[in-house]
Amino acid sequence: MKKFLPIVIVGILVLGGLGVSAIKNPTQILQTNDQYDMIIIAPIEFYIPVQRLINHKNSHNIQTVYKSTQSIYREYNGRDKAEEIKLFIKDALEDWGISYVLLMGGRKHQFPNWHIPVRYVNLDDGTQRYTTFFSDLYYADIYKNGDQFEDWDSNGDDVFAEWGKDQLDLHLDVYVGRLPCRSFLEAWIVVQKIINYENTAYGQDWFNKLVLVAGDTFPDSPGYEGEETCDFAAEYMDDFEKVKLYTSTGNLTGPEDVTNVINEGCGFLFTRGKGGQDRLRVNLPEGEEIIVFHNKYVRNYKNKNMYPVCILGECIHAKIDVTILNIFKYLKGEPNYYAQDCIFECLAWRLVNKNNGGAIAVLTNTNICYGDSGDANGNGIPDDAENFGGKLAVEVLRLYGEEEIKILGEIHFQTVENYVTNFPVSSNKFHCKSVLEWILIGDPSLRIGGYD
Repeated sequence: MKKFLPIVIVGILVLGGLGVSAIKNPTQILQTNDQYDMIIIAPIEFYIPVQRLINHKNSHNIQTVYKSTQSIYREYNGRDKAEEIKLFIKDALEDWGISYVLLMGGRKHQFPNWHIPVRYVNLDDGTQRYTTFFSDLYYADIYKNGDQFEDWDSNGDDVFAEWGKDQLDLHLDVYVGRLPCRSFLEAWIVVQKIINYENTAYGQDWFNKLVLVAGDTFPDSPGYEGEETCDFAAEYMDDFEKVKLYTSTGNLTGPEDVTNVINEGCGFLFTRGKGGQDRLRVNLPEGEEIIVFHNKYVRNYKNKNMYPVCILGECIHAKIDVTILNIFKYLKGEPNYYAQDCIFECLAWRLVNKNNGGAIAVLTNTNICYGDSGDANGNGIPDDAENFGGKLAVEVLRLYGEEEIKILGEIHFQTVENYVTNFPVSSNKFHCKSVLEWILIGDPSLRIGGYD
């Protein structure tokens, strides 16, 4: 640590002194090539960790190029910064043949402005909360009607993805993941985690472990819906040791049970309970609700270089627009701001940016999602695993275990494509919202289990 800090400080000073035009040069040199696999979009402030990640990816034959947000905003003329980034992605897809887009940037520290903006969509599902929420699928849904640019504003009123007024394509065209880094330090940490994971995870015993965390999601309904969904999802992972932390069996009584298992290392961690911006809750058999994940518990995770891919099937874990400064909007009574949004960071990002612990990536939801109970059609599959957020979560393990897809962004992409193909997302707002809020917090080119 004593060596790291001076290097970082000097690096920041050098970058600041060079200015925008000097930092552009490495990008311009790379752009003379004809073909890339991945584009990393990030502010110039993150150039040093971005270049480390580029070098690592290139060493594994993932040809990667960097584009600064500052250069995008200079070169493109969209309605706003989000559209300018999307227009660049379209050009990168057509000119360079990219497959992966890594958005490296979130809020600027705790301020309301963004390193890389989100696209807010307008869908009121009647839950009396959050009539708008953001969707990173915006950056992956490039075309409509074959080759037309999909701007998510079919009626041209500058209100994006407005339910009942705008028609969305929702068939994705590129693999997109976000690392919502708010600072240089966070960018450095997550890049180091990715490099260590991909270089060391392969063939390790800890990876062949699937941890399942659940309880009684709906105490007023018969059965243990969360556990039933976990059991069904686990059937796709034949080669994995299953560690079931369930309230019905007494193996899950509090956060210490989760901490102990995470610290032993695992390849995947799958949950199905009740969500929150900074927490995950489950119900005991008696009906009492307990918190088993919370931002404050993440500091106890000591699983260095044994990071799981987390599939958190609950609500709002990836609300990366939370910030302490939201308190001013909340106190003024602005719509779509609640006390729970006035926090330092969301749970998904806390897990991924935890230094020497936590997760390598999280697939989860940016807003309120839905669950189900029972088996109405009598097919032996829990309804919670066949619809909405439960379906998307289960599909991750099916794609990995049954179809043997090993690249994280490809799995996320295919969960959406399969849902859009098989559910009425254009006519049912609950199905539409289920895919819009499904997000990958992580590197879309990540090789799950590392390289051999």
